[in-house]
Amino acid sequence: MRVRKLDIREILATNGQKTLEVDLQTTKVKTRASVPIGTSTGKYEAKYLPTEDAVRKFMLIRRHFASEPLDSQEDVDTLIHIIDKTSDFREMGGNLTLAISSACLKALAAEENMEVWEYLANTHKIKPQLPRPVSNVCGGWNKISDIQEFLLLPVHQESFADIASRIAEAYLEFGHVLNREDPTFSWAKNLESGWVTNLRTEEILHFLSEVANKNLLKMGLDVAASHLWNGNNYVYPNANHILSTFQQKDYLEDLMRHFPAIHYIEDPFHEEDFVTSSVLTKEFNQKIIVGDDLFATSVGRLKNGISFQATNSVLVKPNQVGTITDTINFVKLAKENHLKTVFSHRSGETEDVLLCHLAVGLASDYIKLGIVGERVVKINEMIRIEEKMKEQ
Repeated sequence: MRVRKLDIREILATNGQKTLEVDLQTTKVKTRASVPIGTSTGKYEAKYLPTEDAVRKFMLIRRHFASEPLDSQEDVDTLIHIIDKTSDFREMGGNLTLAISSACLKALAAEENMEVWEYLANTHKIKPQLPRPVSNVCGGWNKISDIQEFLLLPVHQESFADIASRIAEAYLEFGHVLNREDPTFSWAKNLESGWVTNLRTEEILHFLSEVANKNLLKMGLDVAASHLWNGNNYVYPNANHILSTFQQKDYLEDLMRHFPAIHYIEDPFHEEDFVTSSVLTKEFNQKIIVGDDLFATSVGRLKNGISFQATNSVLVKPNQVGTITDTINFVKLAKENHLKTVFSHRSGETEDVLLCHLAVGLASDYIKLGIVGERVVKINEMIRIEEKMKEQ
């Protein structure tokens, strides 16, 4: 692949903040890639550069990508690592490196007349599969609940389109339940279009479990515990709770026992606590215990987590690590150690649907997406991919 032209622009993400979009032209094709922005970010993520700074960096380095042929994704991302030798891309910015890396992946696939998911599966000799959706239907961090996200997901899936439709119906039904049960409910939504309510955590779970059971779904929680950790305890400011590490574990275990429909828990402890996470995973290994901030899509941190058997599942966010190859290596290591993979959107998204192709082409178990609003761009792309897979 020969890059003839590489351009950049600032665009708006779904949270109204500026993000980056790259246009790439080779001798054969044109592609475009944009990158999301996270609100709940861990300290081990690739460094984010303000878009103005990233654009200036881009103008200095783009000539490198036209100087020699780039025949594989590894070639592209090796060049990126040569230009920025830091471990966290603090020179170029992980947002800039991912935009370039993603545009090149799309171009490599297009030059082979393949969709990206097909190209990835073919290149890495993987049998592609449709991941199951994990959808944010209600946001915490309100006046009472300190849990970041309340989620719905299936246990089994024969059709992504059917499951997505079922979750969407459950989401709308839950909105009517909240309207009935929460006097302050105003049909407001958070950044990922989850309902905003002032019910307590246990009340949300009670009503959501009724909706989940009715629709043959399970529930999930994104605790985002690093944001509750003050260095000594987990502080739940809205619920007026201060919990030690063991009390945090007991609290989450009590929730799972009281609400059996909880099947998925993400970041139950802070991003340094591999030990307590491993205890919870061992006790509830039939549940999906997911590390997000714990691993930050980093192979090095995942190796540490594997040594502790800290979780049985990992969240995958390409913008945490900065290149497609680094993302692929993380997924491969997780799969080699029998960990489930969950590709995830961010709070500040774009209309780019590359995440869907990565999840399918790398045979992820789950994909974490919103179910309404601008999030349907990715839901609908998954439906299209499913149709094409059935035709083959």
